[in-house]
Amino acid sequence: MKKIILYTIATVVLLAVALVLYVRDNEPNVPHNTVIAHAGGNIDSLTYTNSREAVEHAIAQGVKFIELDIVISPEGEPLAFHSSDDMIDTIYSCDPPHMGEFTAAPLRGRNGKTYTPLTWREINEIFLSHPDLIFVVDKTDDPVILEKFFPKLKQRMVVECFSMERYKEVARAGFKQAMLSETAIRPGAVIMQNLKHLVCSDEPRVDMVAIGRYTYINARGLRWFIKLCNLPMAMWSATDQNRANEMFNHNPQLRALYTNEL
Repeated sequence: MKKIILYTIATVVLLAVALVLYVRDNEPNVPHNTVIAHAGGNIDSLTYTNSREAVEHAIAQGVKFIELDIVISPEGEPLAFHSSDDMIDTIYSCDPPHMGEFTAAPLRGRNGKTYTPLTWREINEIFLSHPDLIFVVDKTDDPVILEKFFPKLKQRMVVECFSMERYKEVARAGFKQAMLSETAIRPGAVIMQNLKHLVCSDEPRVDMVAIGRYTYINARGLRWFIKLCNLPMAMWSATDQNRANEMFNHNPQLRALYTNEL
């Protein structure tokens, strides 16, 4: 019985120390009050186009963090695409589409306009021509693929990761920032990883998470864990800049917001 009590006390002390050090040593490479153009941002009242026109509109609005949904074509090449039923009328034979099919014609928006699809080549061209832009990656979290196709953007890439193992791979690979997705946040695993970081410099700490506003509001335990650990968040999505400012002002853990309307 005494051993159980001692083990319990030791565990609590270790967790307390880890949390204190975690809060003190928890500063991601994403500035405060960062606005992220969600799926490239809106264009002509459409969202999720991941199109050149959406990205160029976001750049013109002064946004520096551009998020794109990066999927891998059957040929093994990255392209920016969310899904066939989101805001576009273009239908492909498979999802994700074949590269040739994807580039054969413009995207047809549900507003009757057409937009330019983005493959890894066009994405590189846009970001390399704007050296102040940061590339936020959703859907694909494989560091080998990202480094292969975007080698010059590696240190300008924020990557949402969908497992702890993939988070560690991305963090160790030297990308600008790894973010642990809400689907992979396990408080015990996060604490354990940061305990490992305290004793081993090769173990990356979890210093940022990506989470939806709905999840944050409704998952009470997770919300309090994030507050207790002072864990920086990127949250989706705010509807506009005014709503983004309101959310920043009311949540000290909020580091970045995905916005659809710019």
